[in-house]
This record gives sequence, C-alpha cells and structure tokens, in this order.
Amino acid sequence: IYDYRLFKYREMQGAAATLGAVIAANKNCIVIVDSDCDGFTSAALLINYLYDVAPQWVENHLEWFMHDGKQHGLNDCVDIIIDAGSYDLVICPDSSSNDYEEHRILFEEHNIPIIVLDHHEAERISEHAFVINNQLCDYPNKEMSGVGVVWQFCRYLDEEWGHEFADNYLDLVALGNTADMMDLRDFETKHLIHRGLTDVRNPFFRGMVDKNAYSIGSDLTPMGVAFYVAPYVNAPIRMGTPEEKKIMFESMLDFKAYKEIPSTKRGCK
Repeated sequence: IYDYRLFKYREMQGAAATLGAVIAANKNCIVIVDSDCDGFTSAALLINYLYDVAPQWVENHLEWFMHDGKQHGLNDCVDIIIDAGSYDLVICPDSSSNDYEEHRILFEEHNIPIIVLDHHEAERISEHAFVINNQLCDYPNKEMSGVGVVWQFCRYLDEEWGHEFADNYLDLVALGNTADMMDLRDFETKHLIHRGLTDVRNPFFRGMVDKNAYSIGSDLTPMGVAFYVAPYVNAPIRMGTPEEKKIMFESMLDFKAYKEIPSTKRGCK
C-alpha cells in the first residue's frame, strides 16, 4: 500500500484542518453523493468514518445530497447549497475536480470551503478548493477509484486525530473499485480489493452477498461482485426514484442501515 503522504501535502493538511475546525465548532457540512457505485461507496465510507469520530456532529450537522439523475459533481447543486444558506463546508467524494467555476462561486463569493476527494483526470488543481486526487500528484497508483482516495484521506485523519477507523471500511473500497472497473493489474488496487472482500462488514454489501450466495458461490471474488452486487447499486441510481436511492444509500451507513422502513410489498409491510 502506498503512503498517503504521496498526495499533495498542502491539500491533505488543509482539508483535514478545515474539516476538523468545522466539526469542533459544530458547523454544518454537506456531502455530495456522486451518481454511481463508486460515488455511493465513497460518500458512505466518509460518512461512516466521520460517525466513528464524531457521532453527534454527524447526526446534527452533516447532510448529504443526491442528484436526481446521472449528474456528477457540483454542476446542478450550487444554487441549492447557496440558497440553503446554512453550510460551512462542502465535500465532494469521487467528483468535482473539474468544477473550477463552481468552486470559485462557492468559496470566493460565499466563503464556503470545498474538499474534493477524487480520481478523475483534470487539467489542474483548483485554486478555490482542497483537491486530493491521485491523478494530480505523485501518487503512483492511477488505477484507484474515488473510494480508495477517500480511504487514504481517512488514513491521514487517523494519524492526525489519533484513531484507527479507516481500515474498517475496506469492504467499501473493494466494492467501489470493482464496480468502477479499475485495472486489477495494479498491485495496490488488487491488494485492497482482496483485503476488502475477505471481511465484508457493510450492511448493504453483506446483505447483497447473502441474497446472491447461490450465484456468487463460497468465495467472494471481484467477478462475483461485478455481476451480483454492483448492478444492484447501479440500477436504482439510474432508474430509481429519489426515495429509493436515498433508502439504498442509507443502507450503506452503519448508523442508519437497520432502521425499519414501510414496504408496499405484499406480506412485507
């Protein structure tokens, strides 16, 4: 596993300090959930981690936004963030490296800092956001998806804040990287997926594995995840209602997953 210090230190240090200050002051934060499996797992890993660190802050001061369709990044939610008038930080897992104008508007015109945790290619690092991106630094593994970048950021937070929470979510790292079709010839990506699939803890992920046990077989492999788990994330994201997407995403959050919800299915109310 490569050292997270290979990401740009200014970006990591600034993002951690900004996030820590928002938590300490009980200010409000919104996480933008990107519209694919990597986006959902990236946001879920971050929120689960932050709940480990500061559960009351997450319950009272952290919100998440999901796009209606297949949109990415900040391009359809800047006005929503500004109109709310209540957010002191925006975090964009698995998206927004290229949203330069949106960063400028939020930070320069409304004094709202942005943290980007991403793996997509971009021309440069934004001047108006903390951008942690394995494509824009010396990090050797360019075949790690957004959820892997989020995990490395959480490892940095572990060191800064004195915790050991990040590795509890390697199953989400495995799911997101597999669903995003990352190249498994990279040893680090393959290693992270192997570690994650040997200890699946996430409620949604575990539930999908159990429901598809007949098709998956006794050993959980990247192929099994790609055919029998990832599609159950991508289908609601592309075709589901906003409420269905919200239910699925919150089933990935440890502190939300076991809340019973009403069902219209016969015999399952």
